[in-house]
Amino acid sequence: MRTIDLSKFHDESGSSNILKTFQGLLSYGWSWQENRKSQEELVEILEPVLGNDCVLLRDVNIPKVNRPIPVVLVTPAMLLVINPKSQQGFFRAEGKRWEELGRDDEYRLAQSNLIRETWLYQKTVEGYLKQHNFSAPMDRGVMIFVSPETVVESIRPRVRVIQADGIRNFARELAISKPVFSDMDFRSVVKLLTEPRLPDKTKKKKVAPELLEPKTEMDETLAKVDESIGKVTRKINFSRREWVVVSLLVLGVIIVLIALIMLIIFTL
Repeated sequence: MRTIDLSKFHDESGSSNILKTFQGLLSYGWSWQENRKSQEELVEILEPVLGNDCVLLRDVNIPKVNRPIPVVLVTPAMLLVINPKSQQGFFRAEGKRWEELGRDDEYRLAQSNLIRETWLYQKTVEGYLKQHNFSAPMDRGVMIFVSPETVVESIRPRVRVIQADGIRNFARELAISKPVFSDMDFRSVVKLLTEPRLPDKTKKKKVAPELLEPKTEMDETLAKVDESIGKVTRKINFSRREWVVVSLLVLGVIIVLIALIMLIIFTL
């Protein structure tokens, strides 16, 4: 398995760099270093099982996305978006819910919804490839726990959840899967992810104003209001200066009425 580290704060020499680590922590928070270690542990497990026809990409940077995708694994059979984690404890994954077992032996919503996080990573990569008109065979997002001290009860979760004792079996399944990618498509998807770019802007056809429709209900309402005001203005046919004079007169009448009302109240 070939591994390509795309992190902005990766030291190409492979040695630890305090400055780059500090920059990564400032950019992504304290969890960034822990996530990097989880990636390394996952690579160590997958590397002996998967052949050189598989490419594992670390910290994939998608344009206009603030946080990198932790791991994207490209195999001849499919593309997988993986979120490796090292949390320990007892958890439950049910649908979109991610729960943690508390001290009272009751499951409660965890502080961070790792299911949603993994799902968003997968959808981000899928959307990016679609922008480039590239359709890749993709599985659900995959959340992998590298610690053997993690136990997850899975009840039809939105993403695939793999515990530490199932990682090697997961890798073996991938190794024997029937190839789907052509060599050209394989190289293309790897290039799109290792050299991320925005899609080329295509020239939009000009549409006649009468064919344009409001984009939202709010736009439609504003369009109707503008149209009504325009009709009234055309009928009255006042100039801008005349409108200012009329507005001042109306304001003066309102002030006089308020003064009269106050006078009547205080004289009673």
